[in-house]
Amino acid sequence: MKLERALFLSHPAQDPGGLPGEGWREVALPHQWSLEGLEAEVGWYRLQVPEVGPRRFLRLWGDYSQEAWLEGAYLGRHEGYFFPWLLELPPGRELLLRVSAPKEPLGQWPRFKRQIKGVLGQHDCRPGGNTERGQERGTGGLWGGVELWVREEVALLALTHRLHRTPKGWRLLVQFLVDAPRAFQEEVELRLLPENFPGEALEKAAPLRGDGGRAWLGVVWDLPEMPLWEVWERGFPHLFRLEAQVAGASLAVPLGFRTVEVDGEGWLLLNGSRLFLRGTNLIPTQWLAAYGEEAAQKDAALLKEAHLNAVRVHAHVTHPAFYRACDREGILVWQDFPLQWGYAPDEAFAKEALRQVRAMVDLLGAHPSIYLWCAQNEPTHNRHTLGPLLLAALKEADPTRPAKEASDFREHPYPGWYYGHHRDFLALPGAPLPSEFGAQALPRAELLRRVLGEAAWPPKWEVWAYHNFQPHETFRVAGVEVGESLEAFVESSQAYQAKLLEFAIHAYRRAKGRVVGYFQFMFVEPWEGITWAVLDVERVPKRGYFALKEASSPVLLSLVPFRERLEVGGPPLMEAWLVSDLPRPLTLRVLLWLEGEERLPLWEGEVVLGPAEARRFFHLMELWEAPLEGQDSLAPLREALGRLSPGAYRLVGEAWEGERRWSRHEVALTYLPPLLPLGVAW
Repeated sequence: MKLERALFLSHPAQDPGGLPGEGWREVALPHQWSLEGLEAEVGWYRLQVPEVGPRRFLRLWGDYSQEAWLEGAYLGRHEGYFFPWLLELPPGRELLLRVSAPKEPLGQWPRFKRQIKGVLGQHDCRPGGNTERGQERGTGGLWGGVELWVREEVALLALTHRLHRTPKGWRLLVQFLVDAPRAFQEEVELRLLPENFPGEALEKAAPLRGDGGRAWLGVVWDLPEMPLWEVWERGFPHLFRLEAQVAGASLAVPLGFRTVEVDGEGWLLLNGSRLFLRGTNLIPTQWLAAYGEEAAQKDAALLKEAHLNAVRVHAHVTHPAFYRACDREGILVWQDFPLQWGYAPDEAFAKEALRQVRAMVDLLGAHPSIYLWCAQNEPTHNRHTLGPLLLAALKEADPTRPAKEASDFREHPYPGWYYGHHRDFLALPGAPLPSEFGAQALPRAELLRRVLGEAAWPPKWEVWAYHNFQPHETFRVAGVEVGESLEAFVESSQAYQAKLLEFAIHAYRRAKGRVVGYFQFMFVEPWEGITWAVLDVERVPKRGYFALKEASSPVLLSLVPFRERLEVGGPPLMEAWLVSDLPRPLTLRVLLWLEGEERLPLWEGEVVLGPAEARRFFHLMELWEAPLEGQDSLAPLREALGRLSPGAYRLVGEAWEGERRWSRHEVALTYLPPLLPLGVAW
């Protein structure tokens, strides 16, 4: 039973103690007070809880810590925003909940933080960014709402599983969190039902014994070969629902039959086959109460539309609806633990982090979409102390998935933004699996005017900085021009982001093998910011979204120009590549042409690719090695190029399989008048 409404009372800071008095108002649950414009650090909720059943448990999700009183009697405290508090209620109806999300004191924040909130506590994509104002517009409240569970004496409170391959099928370890006042023996009834495809249910009954108290118990279920869960581009994500019933209470979790491991070269093996990861980083929102099933399904659809098969939930645990959407849609999830940059170096914090990292695995471990656990994002002084502890805990809690200590700075190359030039991506920085790269881009001008008001144009840079804009990188590194209007600034900013993403991803994909995947940073803006996202906060695409989509096609045509500025008569193309991530052979028709005032055909032919093959099918220097023939077959093309008028052109290529166009690549070129009348030398 969901409790849909509560009375709410806010406090601007930590109140000294005592239960609140007057000033209550009614709110709908779920609820986060920052969505109402409040800067409170403490919120009180008053609920009327029905007195039903032998035992009552509350399941509530709050940020960051919660305390409870029933009829004035203190019940306890819970710390942690992303996993629920399972609280048993004694007799009584009026419940008070105190939710605390205090700002951490400067000096402790940002380098020695104690709240395990990841990007919801500190990040350069939060309101105020990574500045002294970076804790403004906090995330406190009952973001996941409150549920009342009625249970018998033996109470089923949580359900998960671990799945192992066997020579004849699968061994399923079903795990139950059970609370009982004394030793017991019950029968558990299990059902496995197809969720997104037709099929018959499987059933099993087994004894379940416990010694009393709250503990995890397990039952083993041996199963035959089952339909596999696959990523959307390689098959169908066959999804099951595992149901368990104990003492009249039932719970259900998702289940997908698949294996995940990482081989010695860094490749992800999904169901035993290598998969090139085409991914992005995602922070769908700063305020989880405003997110839900519809928004999650839309984000999953946008990920697939962008041809991505993987997503990294960046340095936080997000809304449960997003994991459900990825399960249904066949999108792999890299799951970060909510640690972002620096944290307290003491033993107390390490113990709390270990407790919460195990809770993350218990909470999310049933989702087949999750393929990797990661303990920290860009750790600083904790890199070699906290990281190994958390990695060991992850491996112990879940031996069925890969885990890693950190996604650290060495995996996060930012040439063309923080340093260097976007051409530095040719050196494959971050290989074999770059997990962040990109550039900021402004959202559309209409949104900027609505969000920034008078500070939008002419720009008031201190307001822009609060909204995460980075001027040094924009102007000094990327060389983006402001222009004469906000619209012109938006255009140049988005054009730069799109160019960088296209260049980087093509470089990584041509190097398939040395590179095993990529995770662009990032997908959507989690608030009204100016960030690295390719979708703004309202999910309107920037130009970078279309660049990401084209460059992430499962079958990619990649053109490398001879030069971007060259003399009339010069060859436009240096190399041409085809890259396939599909597990089947392909026969592709490739068309290449030069487009300006008129279309000049360059080449048309057929290329056969093996499964998941990357191949360079043209290199300009190979023309010198071609055998001599009775006449020069390239002479007509050279003559046509020599007749071009100086100006702007586009080198264009398309790859077709039958009537399906898999990939289109365009490269801007400029032809200049020849400096000397020496003729064409190729």
